[in-house]
Amino acid sequence: MRQSFFTLFFLFFIQLGFSQTSKITGTLSNELTGDALVDFHVFIPNTTYQAFSDSTGKFILTGIPEGKWVIQVRGYGWETLENKVVVKAGVPLDLDLKLSPESSFASASDQLSKSKLSKLEDEVREAFVGKDIKDESVHFLNPDKLIFESQPDKTYKIASVGPLFFTNKETGYLVSIYFQPFILGSGEKIQQTVTYFELPREESLEAERRKARLAAFQRSPQNYLSMLMEGKAENFSSNPNPEVAFGPNGGDYLLSFSKPIQVDLGTDMKGVLDYSGENLEVKINGAPTSLTDLKLGGAFAYLNPIFGVPSNFNADRLTKLANLEKNVEVMQERLYVHTDRRHYWPAENIYFKAYLNYGNPLMVEELSKVLHVELLDSTGYVWMHQVFEIKDGHSEGHLALPDLSETGNFYLRSNTAWGLNYKQGEALIPIQILDHQSQPEASTIPKESFRVGVFSDKATYKGGEKVKLNIMAVDENGSPIQANLSVSVLDLNQAVYVPEPQSIEQSFLPKMPIGTIESFKYPVEKGFELEGQLLDDTGTPIQGSVKAFINGYEDIRTVKSEKEGEFSFPASNFQGDFEISLQASTVQSGKPIRTIELDLKSYPKQEVLENRKFPAVVRRGIQPDPNIQPVKPIQEGEILLEEAVVEEKKENSIGPMIYGRPDKVVMTENMNVVGTTIQFLYALSAQVAGMRINGSPPNVSVSFRGGEPLVLINGAPANGSSGTLLGGGGGRSVYDVFESVNVFNIERVEVLRRLVPQYGDLGRNGVISIILKTGEQQRANMNNYSLFKLTGFSKTVPFSDAEESRKSFPFLVPYRPTLYWNPLLISDGSRLSIPIEFELNELPGPILIEIRGITNLGQPIYGTFVLNQPN
Repeated sequence: MRQSFFTLFFLFFIQLGFSQTSKITGTLSNELTGDALVDFHVFIPNTTYQAFSDSTGKFILTGIPEGKWVIQVRGYGWETLENKVVVKAGVPLDLDLKLSPESSFASASDQLSKSKLSKLEDEVREAFVGKDIKDESVHFLNPDKLIFESQPDKTYKIASVGPLFFTNKETGYLVSIYFQPFILGSGEKIQQTVTYFELPREESLEAERRKARLAAFQRSPQNYLSMLMEGKAENFSSNPNPEVAFGPNGGDYLLSFSKPIQVDLGTDMKGVLDYSGENLEVKINGAPTSLTDLKLGGAFAYLNPIFGVPSNFNADRLTKLANLEKNVEVMQERLYVHTDRRHYWPAENIYFKAYLNYGNPLMVEELSKVLHVELLDSTGYVWMHQVFEIKDGHSEGHLALPDLSETGNFYLRSNTAWGLNYKQGEALIPIQILDHQSQPEASTIPKESFRVGVFSDKATYKGGEKVKLNIMAVDENGSPIQANLSVSVLDLNQAVYVPEPQSIEQSFLPKMPIGTIESFKYPVEKGFELEGQLLDDTGTPIQGSVKAFINGYEDIRTVKSEKEGEFSFPASNFQGDFEISLQASTVQSGKPIRTIELDLKSYPKQEVLENRKFPAVVRRGIQPDPNIQPVKPIQEGEILLEEAVVEEKKENSIGPMIYGRPDKVVMTENMNVVGTTIQFLYALSAQVAGMRINGSPPNVSVSFRGGEPLVLINGAPANGSSGTLLGGGGGRSVYDVFESVNVFNIERVEVLRRLVPQYGDLGRNGVISIILKTGEQQRANMNNYSLFKLTGFSKTVPFSDAEESRKSFPFLVPYRPTLYWNPLLISDGSRLSIPIEFELNELPGPILIEIRGITNLGQPIYGTFVLNQPN
């Protein structure tokens, strides 16, 4: 029947339609042999849903909305597999897919001259991109994969090894295109299948990319189908009389309209929408379930997917975001942090889950991506500072506490940089780190439950028994809802309840801005920043230039410091541990600056620490062995022996470098060295074939392969052509580098005369690697390279794996106060409850269950429960 009233239905469900998701897993194997198929492309055409099979043939597609989908599997030299599946929200789908090798396929291209090959590649680009697109917004990334097969009529048949890749910088997509072989220049329409991959975010381009994506969607057939889904008829040349009904599967709908219907696209262009059968099966956003059922005419028939957007593109969100006024209300980040408990022993782990509630949920992708977590003592001294990545408004991880001798009152401080532009913009949780003989005085456990419930399979449990719980997240009517939860379970024999300083409801209350949005001090961090300072030999700040070699040589950055020697590297996104080698010099004279400080950028505290109250400390009810203790401070009468260093002569002071085995190693003990640089270079060249020295000091050139080589000092680059990326080594010559080093302090020189690709353009003329002797003299002559080992975004480690660290500390081994911690518990709204399991300690007793979370609508959800209490 006519569904004009259906508009309200869809306006209500448009927010939720694509949030009912599940995952598709599977295994790919050779149908003939059963062997696993590795690195095969698994994807849903015309979307961003894609994956590659791993070494065992397994793959996983996540976040797939419910409904019917078509999955393709592609591998060069193998028949394309296409499989139709039905996805149900919250129910994982596992597939066993078998592929067969193709009987014949193009594998080699004709031998062509460079000029002919270049001409044909340009013609192929025009065939896919268009003749009128000459700018740099679209790049053809892999023309080397093309296969050209000459035909009797002197034309060429075009095929490729795997897909062709095109990047569109305007929309921010990499488009993979699989196509049927075609004759170049024939004018025939290319039969192709595409999939999309989002290019890495570049904040300077994001606003323009959003505009380009929205414009591409607005001129697409899907846009007009989505209008018909909402009952909008004013954009069509005649009344389409749309009707909508539920489809055979959840997430799918049946759309019918008076066909064919014409759409005015402006500039005298018309598009035609038609379909086969009685209706068209579509998703809630207008995307057809099967592209073959949709018949396009007019301008729609010539749309190029390279300039389009995927069918799972969220146009509704971008449309609202484009019309949203970004003020202090909508830009708020309200932070709440849930920890597994509020008291610890030295060397334990603090587990946490951070939730961000936004002034407007549309801002989740526009605001902070960096969470700062610090451990402070009562004086405000920062013991630990780590950064964690924020994804979809959540962040989780743990802090591994050191084996502290100092115990007592501490604070866990969490914040985003942007959040500090508002009052109460940080989460400050008082925690106690106590010796293992002590614990906080227990507080009364509140009975609280807001939209969450816990049910156990038994009334009571024995020691060591497995506990099975079911957690329910419900709305005001008792129906399951979508929510993101974290769950902590404590053994109340070994832990006590300490109340939260601020509830999740209080944390999510609106915040007062500190000034206007134009006067805010702190930025929206999309990546964590590094900050440092340059100091002269007296410890006085000094202005200079800093060059950084990050993780060896994968990234090179150059910055200048302020007058007070301060400098920073913005927006880094390194995962886990990384290294930075810094070289600094004065701006005026270029003299080395040897004292460099560098660390993660931190932000000032908002709250006064003295105002917080802590529970009284009492003796633990169950005492551990008093002889097993963490590190103790020095007692009166004890003395600390001086460090004893055992020296042993090693064959090499520094081990293998990333360039591998050198062509020649020259040990200085075999050279007649008198102390001058030019004499050392001539003595070196006498032992290195192909090394040429020209000129006289200071204008001396050293060359391999027709150019000056890269010079390394203990693995750190010390020179480079001034024409290289970021100035290379600032134009310093090989002679200048050797002149800055005491040649008597050189242990050996490793030489590579060949191209060394590990160093990119810097290694094109070979490498001279100087290895210095050990000792203080090395430090004084290292050409001011300082190596910093830092930790970027901390990786999320499963609770069971992180708890393995307890085995390294005898005083922790017998105890397990946190029985269970799960920061990634998801209620998808399709199931009545979520099961969890864990084992009790050997001594039975009451257990505390603390649940915190946020619904898909941004509302808090929480509950605190005690189970297994004695009768």
